[in-house]
Amino acid sequence: MSIDALKQTAQSIANDPQTVGLMFFILKQQNQYSVRKVELSAAAQTALTAEVKLELREFFETEYFLRDLTAADQRQDAIYTYNLQNYPPQLEKLIETLDAPAAIPEFNHVDDQITDLKAIVIILGNGANTLAIYKHHYPTNTFRRNGFSLFRAGIGQDRFEKLDQDIVRMGHTIDFLYDGGDVYVTNFKILEKFFGFKEAMKADAVVKLETLTNRDIIEDIALLEERISVQGDVTFAKKVIRAIAHSKVLETVDNNKIIQFIKQHHNLSKKIKINDDDTRIILDTKISQNFFMKLLNDDYLKSELTNFEYDANNKDLVEVAENA
Repeated sequence: MSIDALKQTAQSIANDPQTVGLMFFILKQQNQYSVRKVELSAAAQTALTAEVKLELREFFETEYFLRDLTAADQRQDAIYTYNLQNYPPQLEKLIETLDAPAAIPEFNHVDDQITDLKAIVIILGNGANTLAIYKHHYPTNTFRRNGFSLFRAGIGQDRFEKLDQDIVRMGHTIDFLYDGGDVYVTNFKILEKFFGFKEAMKADAVVKLETLTNRDIIEDIALLEERISVQGDVTFAKKVIRAIAHSKVLETVDNNKIIQFIKQHHNLSKKIKINDDDTRIILDTKISQNFFMKLLNDDYLKSELTNFEYDANNKDLVEVAENA
């Protein structure tokens, strides 16, 4: 879905008086995530729907652009499509709330504990469009009845009463969206801090390296795997995913042509070594590995007018880049 289509869907839901909101809790019990449907009174459901519709309208007042998560650079005006191979368990539960709501049991105050609450999911739908909205839940947003806690008895009253019920406060944030097809990351900091994003990125990059293994174009692929898995280089892992996931070079160019391109290129020939029989590429330094990933991104161009070679990312002359 394009950013315009996502925005149109959100606005359709947020502006429709027929839109209804449903609430789900995502719990973590004994290191396992589960999801529960929350039964609401009619008044609470009406108030919930109005509140989240307002949040959705306010959120999309900003002009966003859409990028893949593996291209994330933490810009404030970006929404990221989650494009790693596997979803973290919290996001699997987010998907479940929209894809299979009938199979989700209701929250049970005997078996389920508010202290296990990790996220609140709100489903907004108007019959034509539906969105699932994920809100990370902080422990400080749960007020327990244990101990001695007070709350004001009512508006305009000075009397305080003892708190004898647990209270859950829903945050005014939108951290993820799910439209039935894609999960969208709208709060990158939450993903990075609570969802094991760096580990997921490294695992996906190692899987992507299998493409190069199958092509038999790299002399020692273990060096790249070590940089990701052992050294924990997340930045390089991101480069690997971006380079291999949609590489037109790998899709359309055979090994020999890639090798000949490197040998004849003014800059790459100095950065990347080829084995003695010209059959495999040697990536034994971080510099050579980085340059090869740029090659897979098809970042090196040659001007038909001037015959100069350029780095397409920044349009720098490769000779200037080398001298710098």
